[in-house]
Amino acid sequence: MTVPVLHPTHPLDTPLRIISGIFLFILGIAIVLALAIVLLPSQLFLAISNYLQIITGFAGALAGLFCYYRYWRHDCLLYAAGAFCLYGASNTVWYVNILVGRRNEVFPGMIDIGIIASIFLLTLAYQHAFPRKQVTGKILLGILAVTFLVPLAIIITTGITLPSLMTLFYFVACGSLLIIGLIHSISEYPSILAGTLLFASSFFIYPIRETFFLPNPFLNLIGVFVFAGFSLVVLGLLPVCTGNANP
Repeated sequence: MTVPVLHPTHPLDTPLRIISGIFLFILGIAIVLALAIVLLPSQLFLAISNYLQIITGFAGALAGLFCYYRYWRHDCLLYAAGAFCLYGASNTVWYVNILVGRRNEVFPGMIDIGIIASIFLLTLAYQHAFPRKQVTGKILLGILAVTFLVPLAIIITTGITLPSLMTLFYFVACGSLLIIGLIHSISEYPSILAGTLLFASSFFIYPIRETFFLPNPFLNLIGVFVFAGFSLVVLGLLPVCTGNANP
């Protein structure tokens, strides 16, 4: 399929304005919740963050399917919807494990496979949606360095263990998301770029937190970064869909 040149300048119609308002509201909650976690660390805020990750994941999936059937029949929206849905499902299982007292069993495990798969699905969405462009080699080399050197340092430090290997898988998935996204023009869509950076950063940090810094309350910001990142990606995709709407 020929990748179209997207046009993000068309006004949103009423359904998309409603969707946009919902995700802007979620983004506003993310800002308030981030401040609350930093200033008043509490398990309550962690629970709220988990709820919002699940809600945003499934809401993003519904938004992607809605846009696919109403505006633009392109595979990228199905990949994006699949990524959001799979993340929402994986995080639901993660939180259920927390509620039943299995906090020490959530990493590493099958839940991580679901999250990593959701990252690769989002990568495929970008690959199918956006045209290729030239990217500065230094940026790509920097991402590659982080992708492989940090997990390698952890493997050298802790040995070849399931947590260290899962950390490598997370870094490869997030590094691929950033590199493929940049090669396929997401830098021209500030909202999508910002959301992708937040999402990828979250899962660069997550396995390190689970391995070394689990008691640190400030790293609960990871969850806020995730649903804020999802919100920004959805908000960035909305005008794209309008610009390519079917008559």
